[in-house]
Amino acid sequence: MLRVVGVGHAYGDVIIDNKFIEALDVGTTEAWILEKIGIKERSVTLPLDYISQTKNKNPYDTLKVRTKTWIDLADEAIRMAAKRAEIDLNEIGMLLLDCITPDFFFPPPSVQLKEKLGIDCLAVDCITACPAVALHGYLCLNFNLEDLPENICCVTSATVSHTVNYSDRTDGAIWGDGAAAMIVTKKEKKGLKIIHSSFDSDPTRAASVLIEREGYFRQDGRAVRNFSVLQTVRMIKDVKNQYDLDFSRDIFIGHQANKTMLDQICQACGIPEKNHWSNVVYRGNQAAAGALASLSENWEEIQYHGQKILIAVLGAGLSWGTLLLES
Repeated sequence: MLRVVGVGHAYGDVIIDNKFIEALDVGTTEAWILEKIGIKERSVTLPLDYISQTKNKNPYDTLKVRTKTWIDLADEAIRMAAKRAEIDLNEIGMLLLDCITPDFFFPPPSVQLKEKLGIDCLAVDCITACPAVALHGYLCLNFNLEDLPENICCVTSATVSHTVNYSDRTDGAIWGDGAAAMIVTKKEKKGLKIIHSSFDSDPTRAASVLIEREGYFRQDGRAVRNFSVLQTVRMIKDVKNQYDLDFSRDIFIGHQANKTMLDQICQACGIPEKNHWSNVVYRGNQAAAGALASLSENWEEIQYHGQKILIAVLGAGLSWGTLLLES
């Protein structure tokens, strides 16, 4: 039996509120942002002066002005997860990394992160954008247990704000920067049992969400939102029926795309607000980090008596998946 025994998170150190977005004078207002996406603040790693003065006209300039790198965020998240798991970093036997905003193609981001941490372990880049926590859980469950090291660190980190065109009335209101990590162990320890994971993808809508090699993030927002809501509802209902979930007691965590989309999903599935863990309102969309970071923010609140936590996530690819944990 695999268990999640520690989770950690880290966010950008610069706060963008809706009044700042409105002051950029790109055709949006605080009222419109709250109505359409429900986000109040975003944590990013770009100085406010840089955004207001340039609107990120040249995304390569972000490498010169950023306040933190994706590696800094990943390092913070991993150290928090390891502390909660009560292990030393050198006890990590495998590192699975999702990073969609690396500085280099080579050396691979996972190798850079391993060097930053000062550890010697198998390090693998395992990338699928927003559903990474589901993919990492799925891969761990599908290993032969005896072939796995005692401790695996699954981490996702992204600084998508560096790819945002802040002249766009919508994109600048969405994105935050963040990282999240979980320590998975095969040892008999107190933690959350991994009882189910799924992962799938369909390239039919692959071009609906893009980050260009020399350009910006862009998406067909309406098409992606409609598909995301329907597919997430399907995933929730499938797992609920299979594992007898009761959302008066059990917890749902979704992809932190925006608040209004999550509200729509919860309404369709009868999930009460108190059992819906989310951080998007004050952190923005942190790509794959958002869902796991939401678990991390509530880590101390988990009651170890059989409560189930369903993470159902969807994103670029398009790809989607679930991770079901039980306390």
